Amino acid sequence: MLKLIRLEWRKHRFARNLTGSGIAMLSILLFLIMIGVTDLGAEDYAFASYEDSFILIDTFARAVFIIFSGALISKLIISEYRDKTMNVMFTYPIKRHKIIAAKLMLIFLFTFAMIMLTDAVMGVLLLTANHLYDFITEPLSTAVLWKMIVKYIISAFSASAMALIPLFFGMRKHSVTATMVASILLVFVVCSGFNGPTFSVNSIIVIPLTLGAIGLWIAALSMIRLETKDMS
Repeated sequence: MLKLIRLEWRKHRFARNLTGSGIAMLSILLFLIMIGVTDLGAEDYAFASYEDSFILIDTFARAVFIIFSGALISKLIISEYRDKTMNVMFTYPIKRHKIIAAKLMLIFLFTFAMIMLTDAVMGVLLLTANHLYDFITEPLSTAVLWKMIVKYIISAFSASAMALIPLFFGMRKHSVTATMVASILLVFVVCSGFNGPTFSVNSIIVIPLTLGAIGLWIAALSMIRLETKDMS
C-alpha cells in the first residue's frame, strides 16, 4: 500500500500541493490578522481568550483544507474516471480497491497533516504575537494547552474523514463541479458559528465524529462499487 501511495505521489506531482497549502496557510494568517486588528477593542473580541483563539484558528484550518481535499478528490479520482484514465490503471495487476484506497489514504493523510500543521503554526504565531502585544490577559495553563491539543487532533481527524463525503456526490456523474460544491456546502454546515467562534456544529462532538464516520463509509463504499456501477 505504501508503494501505491508513493506512486500516486509521484504520478500527480503531489509535492506541488505543498505550495498550494503554503498559500492557503498564508491566506488564513492574513484573515486572522485582519480579524484581530479590525475587531480590537470589541466587547466580544475574537482573541479574548486562548481557547476562543484556538477554536477560531481550527475553524479556518478545517474550512480551507476540507475544500482543498475536495480539489484533491476531483484531481486524483473524479477527473480520472471522467477522462477514462482510471480504466487504464485498472488493467494493472493490482486489485482495483487497492488503487482507490491508496488515493483516498493519500488525500486523508495529507488533509490531516495540513490541518494539524496549520493549527500548530498559527498557534505558535498567536503565542508570539500575544507575547509582544499582550492582548490575551489570561495565563496559558498546561491544562488548557493539552485540552486544545486533544481537540485539535480529534477535529483534524474528523475533518479529514468527513472531507471524503463529497466523493459520493462527485462519483454519481463523475462531476468535478458536484464534488467542489459538496465540499463548500460541507464547510458551511460544519464550520459556521452560531455564537462567534465559541459555538458551532463542530462544537457538538458527536456531529463531526458522525460525519467523519460517514466519510469513511463512503470511501469504503466507493471501493465496493468498483466492479459494478462505477465502471459501467
